[in-house]
Parts: sequence; structure tokens; C-alpha cells
Amino acid sequence: MKELIIYNFVRIFAFFIRLLPLTLSLFIGKSIGVIAYIFDSRHRIRAYSNIKMAFSASKTPQEIDAITRGLFISYGQNLIELLRMPLLNEKKFNELVRIEGRENISESRGKGKGVILLAMHFGSWEIASLSCAMLGYPYRVIVKPQERHSRLDELLNSYRSCGGSVIFTSGMGARDFINSLKNNEVIGMVVDQGGKDGVLVNFLGRKAAMSVGAIRMGLKLDVPICFSVIMRENGKFHKMIIEKPLELVKTGDMEKDLQANLVKIVKRMEHYIKERPHEYMWFYKVWKYSTESNIIVISDGKAGHFRQSESIASSLQKVLAERDIVSSVQTVKVFFKSKTHRLFFTFLSLFARPFLYPAGALPFLRKFITEDSYSQLISLRADYVISCGSSLAGANIFLSGDINAKNISILKPSIFDFSNYNLVILPEHDTKKGTFKKRENVIITKAACNLIDPAYLNIQKDLLLSRFPHLKNMNRFKLGVLIGGPSKDIYISENQIKILLHQLKEVANEINADILLTTSRRTSEAIEQVITKELKKHERCPLLIIANRENYPETVGGILGLADIVITSGDSISMVSEAASSGKNTIVFLPKVLKSLFGKESKHIDFLKSLDKEGYILAREAGRVGQAVYDVAKNKIKTNCLGDNAVIAEALRMLI
Repeated sequence: MKELIIYNFVRIFAFFIRLLPLTLSLFIGKSIGVIAYIFDSRHRIRAYSNIKMAFSASKTPQEIDAITRGLFISYGQNLIELLRMPLLNEKKFNELVRIEGRENISESRGKGKGVILLAMHFGSWEIASLSCAMLGYPYRVIVKPQERHSRLDELLNSYRSCGGSVIFTSGMGARDFINSLKNNEVIGMVVDQGGKDGVLVNFLGRKAAMSVGAIRMGLKLDVPICFSVIMRENGKFHKMIIEKPLELVKTGDMEKDLQANLVKIVKRMEHYIKERPHEYMWFYKVWKYSTESNIIVISDGKAGHFRQSESIASSLQKVLAERDIVSSVQTVKVFFKSKTHRLFFTFLSLFARPFLYPAGALPFLRKFITEDSYSQLISLRADYVISCGSSLAGANIFLSGDINAKNISILKPSIFDFSNYNLVILPEHDTKKGTFKKRENVIITKAACNLIDPAYLNIQKDLLLSRFPHLKNMNRFKLGVLIGGPSKDIYISENQIKILLHQLKEVANEINADILLTTSRRTSEAIEQVITKELKKHERCPLLIIANRENYPETVGGILGLADIVITSGDSISMVSEAASSGKNTIVFLPKVLKSLFGKESKHIDFLKSLDKEGYILAREAGRVGQAVYDVAKNKIKTNCLGDNAVIAEALRMLI
């Protein structure tokens, strides 16, 4: 019923359009394009993001938007010309279309092997399909049948055939193809939109699937291939360029020859597209079958947030690699001009965002972020955007919308609805019992996202041993100690650290163990001084790293890889999560908690107690850590390995 309604509407509308003067008809087509640009947001966003993917490095959002608007206008006019095709004859065609290089067709036919006229979806390609017929050559166009709308497809092909002067063939077999060439016919084919069976070639900076059927036939049958393009001139007039036959590369290796010749053709395509980008049909998924993928991590500068984003980007790369997709990760730091700017952006974007997509998104964001941040964002092109924390939740939505990328948010995304993201990764401690409603695009993890897995730990361990070779000769039992820093309502006191270190030195002597300790950049200077005084020259401490003085990227991973038991402070959820994911027995000493006005328990403490209850860590007061270490060393008790990475990987597989 739907197809029948569309079919009859097109017939009636086409009849009406053919009654009007051409200039007025094209004005209607232009108006249709403008209306579609305003209301057809799905195609507008796809076209805009495709154009941005191609020209992000050279054009501003305003320029890309202007090209998108021009595309809709051009497409509206092309539609009108398709509906008016039954009115065309040779005389009218020659009045409207100026052909350059028509001699290239006649000279190529002189060989008696037929000609392949190769084109792309550019300009009014519907009119271009009539060119050879109007020049008096037998002409056949291979088209892809539209099975979903077969009646409408037949109607439009009847318009395209222009009274039978052009034969449109779908599903043409090799024998029919060869017979047509033997009859010295001209066969029209397109090279773009190669689909899943196409050959990948670099197209406007990224690999895209292109059709090689024409090239294959040209190589096998020695058939001349002429590339052609049509472009609009002064409203109703067009210029069609038919280039000289391609000088095909013929080495005898068919696959290499296909690739080499396709590269030559694509360069011709790019030349015309860069010259008149609004005339190319950007509505389809240009790079759908690409084996390349770009991942953008937008960072707020917080190390913990960045490590979580980095871990998801790494997991995403592994999942993409399972499908033979090579991916790259780019990190961009985005800073708001002030906290007030961030708050205003979050509030205003809730109301303004629906009216800004796609072209107005980044210019709107520009008013609130630093100019350096904006200058980095404006040239980005990616398939995935990852952010962590509430401060960049809105920026993630705006950026991913601008480039039509899938977006991933880690932690609760401020006041933005979860439906704004393709995937939200939410740690269990960020869900409020009884109020959080599970959604399909939200996965709940036990702890914070991290990079920790056996392969990562081995790499980091080797890097640390390379930096500190004296550790290679240390064959004793190893206690890895990770000290964090204050965060909101929790902290580690100097007295706790003194008690902890006293116990660690005692138990290290008792079980014949070495202590490998590192602080974080958030560790207070007072705590650092206590640690330095107690351990700097201690015989049981072959490795002491104060992060604010010497910060090595492999420190935490290396210590986790070397340690037999891990002891970490409970003030860093990220650090605890990494330790619990390492597969090593993990002991966490509980931090001090600032009293809440409402008497609520700290989410950090709730998080630690939850992991302790489920056996992932041993949560202990500082004064009981020594006994816990002894019990673990004597195999009296052990902890389980946290398995969030497997859950995250499965969610990412579903996402792509």
C-alpha cells in the first residue's frame, strides 16, 4: 500500500511538472531541496558527516553546512530533471548539455570493441545517461534493481529510457555484456558504491569500496574505458566531460592491475569532487565497508578519567581487529573557559541541541570551551567518540553528532539522558539502588574501566624491568604497594601511612619479601615525606617511586605485573579497580571519610565493601593489613580476579 501511494503520487507529480516551463520546474526542485534540508534530519546529518569526513582539515563547519545545503538543492533539481526526461529529444538535449570530448567516444568505437562509459553519482547523472543515445550511439546502462520499490523503479526507468533510446538493464550477465560490446555498443557503468564486494581504495583520505567490474572487463576484453562527469552550469544548463580512454595498467597480475587502475580513476573522481563538492551524492554510507576506523578520546585532563577512556579505546581496537578493521586512537584535551561556562553549556545545550545539528553544534560549543580545544575539535573525523566523566558528557554528544560517530560515555553523563549515547559504561557504585532503570545501551561494571589484562601486565613488567634492571635479580616474594591521594570526601592520613609502613616492613621480614611502592600524582607532600623517610634506604624496598618527582607510565602496570600481593589505598577507585583486575591477591586499606551533612556513607566505602563482599579484594583497616598480607602469603585466603573487561568487550561487539 505504501509503495502504491508513492507510485501514484510520483506519476501525478511528474505529469504536473512536465506541464510547467523548465525554469519554473527547477525552481520547484530547488524549493524541495531546501525543505528537505530543513526537515530531513537523518539524511542531512549523514551527508554533513560524510562531507566533514572528506573535508574536515580544509573547511569550517559553516562551509561544510553550505555544501550540504547545496547538495540538497542540487538533488532536488536532479529529481525534477529525471521526471521531465520523457520530454527530451536530441535537439533539446543539445540545447541543455554542452559536451566536451564527444570525439573520445567515436574514436574509441572505431576499434569495434564497444566502449565502457564510466561515471560516478555526480551532478545530474540521470541526464548524463542520455548523452550517448542523443549522440546517436547504441547505448545500454546497467542499473541495480530496487527490490523494495519495484513498481516505482520500473516507472523511473521508463522515464530514463527516454522513448526507448536508452536501454536500462539490471542483472546483466557476462555473456550479454560481451555480446553488447561485440555489437560495438556503449555501456554505462558507475564506479562508486562498490558495496561489500567492491575493492578498497583510498578515497578522500580514507579507504572506500569501489566497483571494479568495468576495469575487469576493460582488462580482459581490451575494451576502451572513458571516464565521464556532468556538472551544472547556470541553472538549467550542464557541461558534460568525456575524458580520453584510460591508459590501463596491464602487468598480467589481475588483482594488482585492478587496484592500480582503480587508484587512477579515483583520483579523477576526487579532482571533480573537490572542485564541486555539492554535486556529489553524499547521502549513502561512503566508507561503510572501510577496513579503517578512527577513535577519538576527549579528555578533561584528569588522569583517572583518561585511563578509563584509554582502556575502552584499547578494548574497542581489539574488537575491531576481530573484524580485520585497523583502527587508530587520537586524544584531544577539551577544557571549558571556566566552571561557569561549563555549567551554562550543560544547561543551555539541553534546549538548544535539537536545533543545532549538525552545522551549529561545534560553533555553539566554541562559545564555552577554550580556543585551543576548539581548534583541535574542528578538524576531527572519527567513527567513535569516547569520554569519561560528567564534564565532557555534553561535548561528547555535540562532537559525535557533528561527525555522525557512535559515542561512548563512561560514568554517569551529568544531567544528559542515557539515550543520547550509543553506549554508556556505568560502574555499579554510580547506580542508585531502586532509582536506576536498566537500559539496553547501558552496561554495569563492578569497578572502573582499566587496561589491565595478562598481556598488558607482561608488557608493563618488561618495561619496568628494563628501566630498573636491578629488579631482575630480586627473586624474593614481592609486595606491590600503590598509594593514591585525597578525593572529595575521603583521604589517607599520615598516621595511617605510618601504621601501614610499619606493618609492611615487619611482614616483609617475616615472609622474606620485597616492597615495590609507588605514589600517585595526587598523593600529598606530607604523605610523600613520610614514605620517603621510612622506605628510601630500607633494605626491603628495592623500588620506591614518588610520582610527583619521577613519573613513569609503566610504573603501576609494572608493579602489578611483578607483585605477588598487591596492597593499595582505598582513596582511588581507579587504582583499586586496576589492582582487583590484575589477578593478584589484593588488599585495600580503608581511607578516612569526611563526615557527610546528611549522614550518607561515602560511595568509595560502599564500593570497597561491595568488592570485599564479593571476594575481589580484602578491605581492611590500616592496622590489620599486616595480618591480611601474612594470611594471603600463607595461602589461608585469596581474592578473585575482577572480570569487567569481558563484559565490556561483548558490549563493544554489539555496538559495532
